[in-house]
Amino acid sequence: MKYKIYITFTLVGILFMYAGCNDKFLDIDPKEAASVDSFFSSEADAVAAINAAYASLQNRSMYSEWYPKAVEGASDDMGLSNTDDLSLTNYTWSPTLQPTDDVWQASYEGIFRANLVLQRVPDIEMDQSVKDRIIGEAHFLRALYYWHLMTLFGEVPLVVEANPNNPKEAELPKSSSPEIIAQMVTDLEAAINSLPRREEYDAANVGRATEGAARALLGKVYLYSASPIFGGDQQGYDLAAEQFSQLINNYNYQLIDYRKLWVEDNNAESFFEVQYVDVGGGIWGVQDAASINEIQIRAALNLPNGHGGNGNLIPTQDAVDEFESYNGPDPDDEFDNFDPRLYYSVWKQGDYFDSQEPEYQSAWSPTQYNVKKGLAFPFTDRAEDGTDRNIPLIRYGDVLLMYAEAVNAKSSRDPSEAIWAINQVRARVNMPAYPNNSESMYSVDAGSSEQEIFEAIVHERRVELLGEYHRYNDLRRWEIAEEEMGALGWQSPRHVFFPIPAEEVENNAQLEQNPNY
Repeated sequence: MKYKIYITFTLVGILFMYAGCNDKFLDIDPKEAASVDSFFSSEADAVAAINAAYASLQNRSMYSEWYPKAVEGASDDMGLSNTDDLSLTNYTWSPTLQPTDDVWQASYEGIFRANLVLQRVPDIEMDQSVKDRIIGEAHFLRALYYWHLMTLFGEVPLVVEANPNNPKEAELPKSSSPEIIAQMVTDLEAAINSLPRREEYDAANVGRATEGAARALLGKVYLYSASPIFGGDQQGYDLAAEQFSQLINNYNYQLIDYRKLWVEDNNAESFFEVQYVDVGGGIWGVQDAASINEIQIRAALNLPNGHGGNGNLIPTQDAVDEFESYNGPDPDDEFDNFDPRLYYSVWKQGDYFDSQEPEYQSAWSPTQYNVKKGLAFPFTDRAEDGTDRNIPLIRYGDVLLMYAEAVNAKSSRDPSEAIWAINQVRARVNMPAYPNNSESMYSVDAGSSEQEIFEAIVHERRVELLGEYHRYNDLRRWEIAEEEMGALGWQSPRHVFFPIPAEEVENNAQLEQNPNY
């Protein structure tokens, strides 16, 4: 059963809307502040408050629309078409860029809500195990929102207290990336110590943050900390490898059928997903609103324009060319001698489309391709404007490849273990294993250099995770973005981070704009 995270529009719904839906983050009417003081009095209040902290992930500013457009539209995997803010794709960014402004607002909204939970829930008389879990969830969510802010904007204000009576207290200068990382580590360690494992949740609460999700995000934070753009702490590789090793050896996560990824919610491969639920109502509005449904609109945005959707994010030829040839099993004659992950991720000429138009036509897209990942197989309903299908943020295939990266670069380098992890991911789709893989564009073995194995990891992450919002962050943290996207207009240092939203800089005298803007 999917856990239904949405805001009931009683007092808590009205209260939490003020946290981020206005022009300036944390812009809350002081007359409503008394509601905060009187609200936190019962276990039901605590549950409603933590649900509100999750809800910021759902809305159009985050995973339903603008975050995917920002990180995919700025990558070499996808182009933007038939939508606003095409400047994301051509790198003519300015501080008034709307998609990243929306992500900023939604992230600090979520942080505000998590901070309130951490400040108020400890004083509520309630079941201690539920209290501990809710506090752990708030620590996890605060770290997750800060991960989004740091990866997009670099140094940002580190707000760890919420004062609805005086939102000016949140007008802080930037904190450095190492300071933000230290706070995320503290939060995630607290979450690990407080959260249940996935199998310990009852059916009504599946989808909440778990101990495994917190450990996976902690490993990811450590891995990112090793990048020069986030401080360059090389110990991060060792610390990341330790966290991922624990997940691989001591937790019950596993690779599933690739076609079921992004289709079967909260499956055995998934560490954490943005939860969606169909509660009725419209979809084209602010989703923390009583008349707006809590569903995501990935299908409506990415199906071909004029053929069920708007064709906003479209795969590039360069991304399609990354997929290797394939000579493995193909019982339904679907794969056209390419890595099966291409068929499950991208529509290309001749693929089955739906009952109305059985064959996909390359002329439907400016690049000749559309995004298929995240739709049911076989695809049957082009009319689903929105769907309550979840959006996975961390899954086991991703963890295996991050583990490969960490053990390949850590102080006691282990190339054999890195190749083992890569091969686990490849075997799932019957791709040939390394090192006996003469057919692959990358042929590595235990004697290969760190750089050679790194290049195989770069390739594997691209094809395994296409359309899952990882590529742009990967290229920047690896410092190869200009090499891969320079011909498209991406330049260092200007495009390493997005500009801070102009209104935030105008309203906060202590907040400096990012360089080159």
